[in-house]
Amino acid sequence: MASLPHPPDKSAAAAGAAGVVETSGVTRPTARWAISLSIILGSLTNAVMMGSVNVAVPTMMTHLRADVTQIQWVLSAYLIARTVVMPTLGWLGGRLGNRRLYLGSLSLYVVTSMLCGLAWDLESMICFRVLQGMSAGYLFPLAMTILHETYPPHKRGMAMGIFMAGMSFGPAIGPSLGGYLVDHWSWRAVFYINFPIGLVALVAAALTLPAGGLRQQRSFDLWGLVTMTTFVVTLLLAVSETRAYGWTSLYVLVLLAVAGAMLLAFVWVELTRAAPLVNLQIFTNVPFVLSALVTFFESFTNFAMSLIIALFLQTGLGLSAQQAGEIMLPAAFVWGLTSFCSGRLSDQIESRWLILTGSLSHAVVLVLFVGITPQSSALAIAGLMVMRSITRGLIQSPIVTLSMATLPDHQVRMGSGLRGLINSLGATFGSAMAGFFLQQRLGVWTQFLQDNQQRAVVAPMPDRWLAQEATAHASHDIFLITAVVVLFTAIPVLWLRQRRAP
Repeated sequence: MASLPHPPDKSAAAAGAAGVVETSGVTRPTARWAISLSIILGSLTNAVMMGSVNVAVPTMMTHLRADVTQIQWVLSAYLIARTVVMPTLGWLGGRLGNRRLYLGSLSLYVVTSMLCGLAWDLESMICFRVLQGMSAGYLFPLAMTILHETYPPHKRGMAMGIFMAGMSFGPAIGPSLGGYLVDHWSWRAVFYINFPIGLVALVAAALTLPAGGLRQQRSFDLWGLVTMTTFVVTLLLAVSETRAYGWTSLYVLVLLAVAGAMLLAFVWVELTRAAPLVNLQIFTNVPFVLSALVTFFESFTNFAMSLIIALFLQTGLGLSAQQAGEIMLPAAFVWGLTSFCSGRLSDQIESRWLILTGSLSHAVVLVLFVGITPQSSALAIAGLMVMRSITRGLIQSPIVTLSMATLPDHQVRMGSGLRGLINSLGATFGSAMAGFFLQQRLGVWTQFLQDNQQRAVVAPMPDRWLAQEATAHASHDIFLITAVVVLFTAIPVLWLRQRRAP
């Protein structure tokens, strides 16, 4: 019997009529590898710098005459600016095309990195960091979009695995490189190092990235941008300031109220616009929403643990910064290797089984962290760090592949930007909540230890020993709490299916 004709794909037809979809031809395998390497190199400039800047903060405080609260804005301004621009990727990428936007963003990133190195006071540094964050905000989601379009569906998991493996060098060498530059040159060299690396990445991208095809001609949604930007900025400010002011302070509550009002205004504006900045219909895609939930909580637990483990190793176990870095170094490389392997596996089996295995294993490893004490060997600590990296590697490449595979081609770029926003929100909430609960548990354990020594009628403990014991016990509490959160994040994974969108 003759098959019935298929109905036309209205979404694809509308996208094509508006010039939304860029034409993409068949890419040869050798060209795919060249594109992958250039994309990794460009994104690596950002990853290396983020690890290096943290090491340079104490020296920057002296030269910029800033206290701890003020210097925090050098880090926060970058993160907020980077997060704000991510949802605009769909619109701006449609106007310029992936190639033009990527080259423009990378060029601006290199220039603003040099400006950060030339900063003469705290105000100029914060201003340049905002510009640097705005340019960096497009690099990672654009890299995923370009790789998604370059590779065929049955090899996209491998592409994301290669990308994640390349990115693992950032957290691995960033702190060591930053420490060397600060000790032997200057804190400014942390920003200057981006110039030679970024220049090579820029030339490589210009030679390898294919030219874009049709581009959008949509009008600019000004009110959508204003309401979205206000919502994201006030929300991130509120969450970032909780450690200083507390969740119940008037300042934080006002920021949260403004963020809530702006979110409602943003939704209303986008639903009433013929050409919205962000097409909210993307959230009617259930698999994408489920993958977004997994992304948020994975980022939440990852950044929470990164903060707690760094404090635990140095304050709780009494290790030096160099010793802590050496213990974490093997884990960074193992994470990259596992991400590559899980990316390849996601092309062969359903990604949700990899994500589920990684989530459950991650919870088990966090429980094992409770057994670490100041008497534990460095090998045992490094072994647990490696085990944690393996569980993370099983999650990250498959969830990126799966979240983008659920979207139609003309929504991939927008979905990548929104995924970047959700990832950043998860990181901000994770760091804030971890710091808040750690502070609470530190107070409880410090009081408990002091009461115990008073009841035992013994000589007072040295302050350093008391702080070390309290930090170790408080960190153990956070490990257990995070393990429970990880178990809850595994629930949405059960409903995820790896279905290719039309």
